[in-house]
Amino acid sequence: MRKCSAIDKWILLHVRKTLLNLAVRFLNALIRDRAPEWPQTILLEQVYRRMFQAYRIEAYCGRFDDVPYQSLRALEDRHFLNVLELSRKLLIYLGDTDRYYRQWLGLFFLLISDSVEEQRKNLGYQEFLDSAWNQWEFDMRGGFPSEFFEVHRELFQQIQLANHLFTLCGKRYENIVPPDTQK
Repeated sequence: MRKCSAIDKWILLHVRKTLLNLAVRFLNALIRDRAPEWPQTILLEQVYRRMFQAYRIEAYCGRFDDVPYQSLRALEDRHFLNVLELSRKLLIYLGDTDRYYRQWLGLFFLLISDSVEEQRKNLGYQEFLDSAWNQWEFDMRGGFPSEFFEVHRELFQQIQLANHLFTLCGKRYENIVPPDTQK
């Protein structure tokens, strides 16, 4: 078996992503939206609502297609938005129509909550610096003392998990509605 060159890997990745994006776009258009009924799916809807709000702010700021003050309707690259919409529709449908799936969604939320808290407690200064470099190619070594890290560990965890998007997880951003960005 021959080894793939870097170009072959890039082409293969591009073809896979194109096929995945087409399938997601088709399924997203095919599956109908529904209002959540159960505690697990209502919680899921709340999480997705916050994700969509963050996405609208990012679109308005010009993070997608490099066009600032953009509405969601005008976006050319809607791939991640389509993935978010489809996953929301599927999970709410499955959770509302099948109690077994609903139980798994509830367990998922509980495990996520525990895992995030455990990771926050165990996140070390050097681990954070290494992950910032490995994930984002951003060198923060020497930028702040370890004592500052210890006091603001939760903030650094948000930076580690979401890079610049961590600013969108605070409540102060929830009620920001950029003009002309509603669906």
